[in-house]
This record gives sequence, structure tokens and C-alpha cells, in this order.
Amino acid sequence: MTTLSPPAVPSADNSELEDSYLFMTATEPVFSLLRKGSDQPSGPYSQEDILRFLQNNEIDRSDFVFYEGMEDWRPIDDVFEIQEQISHFVDDGQDKAMIGEAFREVSSVLATGEEIFYIALQAKSGLLSKSKDSVIITNKRMLVLTEKKKGYEMQSYPWTSVSNTLIRDDGKGIGTFSVLLQNDKRVDETHIPSPQMQRLFQLSQEFMDAGD
Repeated sequence: MTTLSPPAVPSADNSELEDSYLFMTATEPVFSLLRKGSDQPSGPYSQEDILRFLQNNEIDRSDFVFYEGMEDWRPIDDVFEIQEQISHFVDDGQDKAMIGEAFREVSSVLATGEEIFYIALQAKSGLLSKSKDSVIITNKRMLVLTEKKKGYEMQSYPWTSVSNTLIRDDGKGIGTFSVLLQNDKRVDETHIPSPQMQRLFQLSQEFMDAGD
């Protein structure tokens, strides 16, 4: 295992930690552990190690963890809650890091009673890969999150504004997911891996039917 170089120790009253989200890596994370009141981190540990420490009451959920890819130390409870929440969004081959980032961005704009059901990621390559879209399905709308040089641009399409959705097989395992809007406009999301495209279509049809 590689020894991590954690950032500076945060103060215990750092309110930003409470609102932070885990930025997932594509591989199993290796954690450093920092107990509250201490300035000496320990590790590296696996996720199973951390869970075992918790079960044995050797550490507290308010203690901090860090692994490469995170911006700062974060409470154990926050980190492992987000891991659990996004674990089922990578069933169709999605990249964990991109899923984590999309989840973080969209979670900040969810309405009361709104839940994320699926996240699909474009599979662009070469020059096209500089701007990738994430297509997010919630029980209230579809969101398209586009990477920009600085941050993200988000488009929202409530199910009440959608008249139909279509899919097209473009070959080589990718396709186009299209959304037809009530105002006769059309939104095409290309370069969607076929399993993710099929799932987008299935869920979009279900939520449109539920709104009828």
C-alpha cells in the first residue's frame, strides 16, 4: 500500500466538513485515519479496516479520514454515507470518480422529496472528451450536467415538460438518448454506453407514465 500525505488537520468546528461529499476514486480507496484531538494520522487502512474499528468501538464516527483524491479530511460518517448512496450508480460500468462528482453537484439542487435514481455518463474520447455530459434521472426531472472549464452547467427538464424519450443504437456499444419536449424541442445526448442508454429509457418512460 502507498502511504498517503494528508492535508492540514481541520478544526473540529469546520462547518464545511458537514456539507462535503466524497469524491470517489476508480479503485478501492486507501484511508488515513485522524482521531479528533490528535495531530498524528495513522494508516494506511482499507474500508474493511475502518468498519472493523467502528464495530469494535476503537474509533468514533466523528473521527476524520482522508485518501488520495479528497480535498480535505472528512468525518467518517460523512464519507461512508456517500459511499453507500452512490454504490448502486456504478452497476453499468460508470466511472466512480465522475459519478461522485455528478452526485455532489446535483444533490445541492434537489427539491424536497426529490431523489436521484440513475446517473449515466457519456463515453466520449479524444478531443470530444474535454466536455462530457452526465444524465441524471430523478423522480421529478431529468438533469444534464455538462463539464466546463470552470465548474458545470446544468439543464433541467421536469417530467411534466417531456412528451417522449427515444433511443438510437449508434454502434460500437454506444447510442443516443433523446428527449422530446412539449414545446417541440428535442434534446439529444450522444455517446451514451448502451446499457446506460437502455436504463435511461426505461426509467424515463416509467416516470412519464407516473406523471400522466
